[in-house]
Amino acid sequence: MTDSGATVEANRPPEVIVVGNLTIDDVVRPDGTAAMGSLGGNVIYAASAARIWGVSVGVVSRVGEDFPPAAFGRLRDAGVDTLGVHPVSGPTVRAWILYEDDGRRSWVYRTPPERSLEVAPRPEDLPASWVEQTRTCVVHVAAMPLAAAARVVEYVRATVPGAKLTLDTHEDWSSDREALLAVARQVDVFLPSREQLQSMLGYDDPSRACTELISEGVPAVVAKCGPSGALVATASGPQVSVPAPDGVVVDATGAGDSFCGGFAAGLALGDDVLGAAQRGAATAGAALCGTGSLRLLDGRAAQARAMLASYQGREAQAGGAVASGDDYDIKVMRREISTIPAIIRGLVESSPSDRARLVTELGGSPERSVVFVGCGDSAFVGQAAVLAFNRQALDFSRYAVRYQPEGTVVVVVSYSGKVGRTIEAACQARAFGLPVVALTHDPDSPLGRAADYVVQLDVPTLGFSPGTSTYIAMLTTLLTLAAELGAGDGASDRNSAYAKQLATLSELARETLEMCDESSLVAAKLLYGARMVTYLGAGPNEASARFGAAKLYEGAQQLACATNIEEWAHEQYFTTRPGDPVVLIAP
Repeated sequence: MTDSGATVEANRPPEVIVVGNLTIDDVVRPDGTAAMGSLGGNVIYAASAARIWGVSVGVVSRVGEDFPPAAFGRLRDAGVDTLGVHPVSGPTVRAWILYEDDGRRSWVYRTPPERSLEVAPRPEDLPASWVEQTRTCVVHVAAMPLAAAARVVEYVRATVPGAKLTLDTHEDWSSDREALLAVARQVDVFLPSREQLQSMLGYDDPSRACTELISEGVPAVVAKCGPSGALVATASGPQVSVPAPDGVVVDATGAGDSFCGGFAAGLALGDDVLGAAQRGAATAGAALCGTGSLRLLDGRAAQARAMLASYQGREAQAGGAVASGDDYDIKVMRREISTIPAIIRGLVESSPSDRARLVTELGGSPERSVVFVGCGDSAFVGQAAVLAFNRQALDFSRYAVRYQPEGTVVVVVSYSGKVGRTIEAACQARAFGLPVVALTHDPDSPLGRAADYVVQLDVPTLGFSPGTSTYIAMLTTLLTLAAELGAGDGASDRNSAYAKQLATLSELARETLEMCDESSLVAAKLLYGARMVTYLGAGPNEASARFGAAKLYEGAQQLACATNIEEWAHEQYFTTRPGDPVVLIAP
């Protein structure tokens, strides 16, 4: 029996699966204030933590008859798949969670102690469609009784060999060291808290404890040390500390589970263990600044990303991975490219309120024309999204704006919101009485403030590199906006087909990245050191050509030319020498 309200797409298993418990919590804080009947459990904290990073998330758990079905609404609205939640007879686990002034907490269970084992998830609770259709995913086994965790770990290892497994600890694990080690050796990353390490090994020294676990055959250990941050230990290198994030601690409930959820998302996005730990710490830092089990879904994604950027800045400064000035880090660029499928999926599947308001406004006047304005990558976005686009920001703001027909909507595109000519285009358009829509990451940027409407892009950027994920986010948003605007124009069959095509983009992007992994290296050797590289395309492919040339300027800092195929035959052809690489974009 599954949760009847769950929504699942059979061809899209989650990238992160969280297996754990759902509870009803009665929280008492040090000042005596209480939050009774709160939705709790490690599944809630870890799943919402993973989801804010744009990966698809599914949860597996068991709940009692008294668990409110409406509690799942917020998770589903955020895109979390609850197909793996199974109702069982009897009560949901319920406990008092008592906090002390120094941050310590204790649980007083209101349900019988054995109830935790009775409602612990079992291997058969994982939906068959997820297990059968996924080749790679991250499965986070949250805190639960050891025997239950062992069964889940063994099942996942046997049925999904490509899965990355992470494992958190439970308060009753200290009694059987050998059984614990047997489970920890089977996972990719073991995620104990400092307190649990002390309980399991008999001493309070996280560094020594991590060394001991690695020597016992545990592949990687990330010790969650609360105010002291985290400690990362692997068999292949020295231990590395991840400092605790800056910020005021409002509520520590679920911070460890939030760390684990962010960590799992990091692995799904291609982070190494240290990078995933930094993402986990940033996620926990954002969670600590709020209260409530769903706090991370209340606009805290940007805060988590800012904290992650701070970690990556420290790492770059300490390790020299990113130099000052105009240098870029190829590792950051490759990691951002790996996030593209998740970014596409998140944007296609979501319907944020700002985009919905814009659809309502524009959809009421089908006679309106739309002009897209941008510079650099943002100009290529418009060219790729609509074949008729021919407006660069400088041309529009200085010349074309005064000739736009009444009813024209001007969409200004800039991820940073700080590009001078694009801001000028927005101001000029408003001066001529044209409604302006800003597509940007920062609603409070100069561009956001200059627009009538803002569609916000909430996309993870992993450091300083030529933009890739931001370009994809802007393009996907425009394509999705076109589908939403077209939904009411009467051409239902055409628009339905278009929407279905959009739904396939994420998987197609993932497959494309896999197919190009080796061939791109071969192609790069042909381009490396060339006198000049020419990129050619037509229609939306010309936008891809221009984007490719821009990345060669910005990244490798090689000379490149990008133009329309026909124009090249009349112009640049005459300066192209034998042996000069030409990249033809023609899917």
